[in-house]
Amino acid sequence: MIQGRWMAVTQENLAEHYARGYWEPIGLGKAWEEIETGAIANPEAELTLREHAEFLAEHLFGTLRKTSETPDERISIIAEEFYSSREEQERAPPLPAPPQQLPTFEERLDARMPEVLEVWATSQKGHITSRLVVEGLLQYQWPLSTIHQRALAQAMRQAGWTSRRNATTRFWVKNA
Repeated sequence: MIQGRWMAVTQENLAEHYARGYWEPIGLGKAWEEIETGAIANPEAELTLREHAEFLAEHLFGTLRKTSETPDERISIIAEEFYSSREEQERAPPLPAPPQQLPTFEERLDARMPEVLEVWATSQKGHITSRLVVEGLLQYQWPLSTIHQRALAQAMRQAGWTSRRNATTRFWVKNA
């Protein structure tokens, strides 16, 4: 088992995927011979928790003791350390739903144009600027990206507004 999944071991990747503690004392050649002769059995596809722990214990620590009355200390270490966290996660209550994401600029624009814009604009004093629309009506952060500026201008024109400017300000005027 390598990085939480079963890997096919070849002679080329033996040193890369097997722990040094396994192959270094006997050498890569001898380790590969053990694997090829079946001295290290491939695990079954579906193992129980105990069978999986026994398999790992045998290959990490050597041959298991065969006494039935005394549980193998090596298996209990593996079962406690490697599997207790997985079992705790399975028993844990589900995580709360992630907070809802804020609506995107386009969603805000679609929801507030043109009806809400008309009502909101009547309550405003002075010029209706793009920044005022974005921050006041859409509750979105200024400055806008170019694509959002274009979307705002298009939505304002479709709602019946025209862009004007004087010496100091660009603003929107409702078409008559």
